[in-house]
Amino acid sequence: MTIPRDKLLSRLNSNVDTLLSTYQGRRTQLYTVEVSDPFRSSGNSGAASPFIKTVFPEIKVAATLERALNTALGWGWDKVVADIAKATHGNGIHDHHVTCSIPAVTATTIESIINSYRDKPRRLPDTTSELSTVLSTASLGGAQESVSEKDDAFYIDSHGVEHHIEIKTPKPNYDQMRAAKRRILRIHAARSPLPVRSIVGMPYNPNGRWGAYGWPTTRIYLDSGVDLLVGEAFWNYIGASDDTSDELIDCFYEVGRARKQELLSLLTEV
Repeated sequence: MTIPRDKLLSRLNSNVDTLLSTYQGRRTQLYTVEVSDPFRSSGNSGAASPFIKTVFPEIKVAATLERALNTALGWGWDKVVADIAKATHGNGIHDHHVTCSIPAVTATTIESIINSYRDKPRRLPDTTSELSTVLSTASLGGAQESVSEKDDAFYIDSHGVEHHIEIKTPKPNYDQMRAAKRRILRIHAARSPLPVRSIVGMPYNPNGRWGAYGWPTTRIYLDSGVDLLVGEAFWNYIGASDDTSDELIDCFYEVGRARKQELLSLLTEV
């Protein structure tokens, strides 16, 4: 087993507890049939659907609860990554910061690379080649530029390689991916000559376990497999095992089975 099962089960159960405590006393409100969203005092929330609420109110309730649970998990993925890294590699933290300086010429080189992705004809990202260019300037003197980048999770493996992880949702926009690739190159430059792996990790693939991931913004900026790991590949990378993803999913199944009736109670109007 590559994951700290008890710790992860505790985190998941805490998310369920929060969901239950937040919505248990508001079930009737969830079923309210009105033009405006019952959770907002404003009538301009854009979530009104009185016909669906009237015919099949449970579907709106389920959608609300799904968003709430997704939000709770989104705020906690960095901690889950750190937990698995600590169990696997003996260390792992979330909210890690990289603060130092790099040569101004290196910063300019990185910006030139980022900008070139939108040139025509379009050039695909090639991080290995790009890093060869970037790192050749990283030890130069002269004017310096401050670097302040944040890792959602960070750990050092048994070979001494630093792993800098940024966690993103599977459908990021252009600005998010542009910033993510800039961060990857700047971290490599900032930590040079130390061995570094800096990536974007996505907890799941919206096309399913066996579907090909291909959200368009990621293809423009990220070198897949080098800069980006998605779903099963991401979790198995953190846990350094082909079983990590399955073990994590099994934790979710266990919590789901144990708490099923409590969760279903939220779909019943009082």
